[in-house]
Amino acid sequence: MASSAAGTASAKKPRTTRKATKAKDVPVVVALEDEEEEQAALTLSVEKDTLDCDICCLPFQSQCKNGHSGCANCCLRTNGKCWTCPEPIGDIRCRPLEKLLAAATTSCKFKKNGCYKTVRLTEKLRHEETCPRAPYDCPVDGCTYSGLRLCHHVAQDHGGPDGFAAISGLRGTAVTVHRDAPFRVLLQRDRERVFLLLNGGDLLQGRSLSLLCLGPRPEGGVELEYNMEVGGAPGGELSLSASGTVPCARRLKGFQAKGFLFVPDAYWGSSVRVRV
Repeated sequence: MASSAAGTASAKKPRTTRKATKAKDVPVVVALEDEEEEQAALTLSVEKDTLDCDICCLPFQSQCKNGHSGCANCCLRTNGKCWTCPEPIGDIRCRPLEKLLAAATTSCKFKKNGCYKTVRLTEKLRHEETCPRAPYDCPVDGCTYSGLRLCHHVAQDHGGPDGFAAISGLRGTAVTVHRDAPFRVLLQRDRERVFLLLNGGDLLQGRSLSLLCLGPRPEGGVELEYNMEVGGAPGGELSLSASGTVPCARRLKGFQAKGFLFVPDAYWGSSVRVRV
């Protein structure tokens, strides 16, 4: 009889527990296994920053003796010293919490735009960086548009002879860039990507021309490539050219070009324009 009672007590039934959520709470779903190897879902509701590193927004992995949390990257950036107290950080791990973070799932923040994918909490930011349902911000100064149809918006609201946009097939396209214009927009017919020909003014005795794509990255790891050429200056200088891969982003703000074509002041001429 005692043996039977002990066996009955050890076989716990799966159950689902849920706390009342607040507007700032985020659901964390963890898959648990009972002693009969049946899976049950335990849904917890925690505040959005509960599982975050104290510095950045990534899930934390380590803590100091006083319980201050940090992710691996931030622990390295601070040379293993806690940013809140004098204790070292990065060596104390919480394995049960690591297992919880590895099993936790959440929804994409672009769910309202049509992304219903459930992703692991530790991979959330990586997914959202390349999510095909992420909105794109209009690069035109003063325009507040942010949505999925950026190409259509730019063509309708900023196109035309006097607008920012030049609609073309891109291959073999020639556009005129004014020295004081921050960028020129290039649109592909029947496509979803917007290309910006950026005109940087942070160089002495010249300008920097580079390309940026506001649109989704090609699937399968395919890179977008370009060839750019600027004709010779009036004094007989040789033409300039550059080639490379086009970076993709969701907004122009904060973007820093890693590669560009340097165009000296002499190439802009009296019309302060160049043909690219």
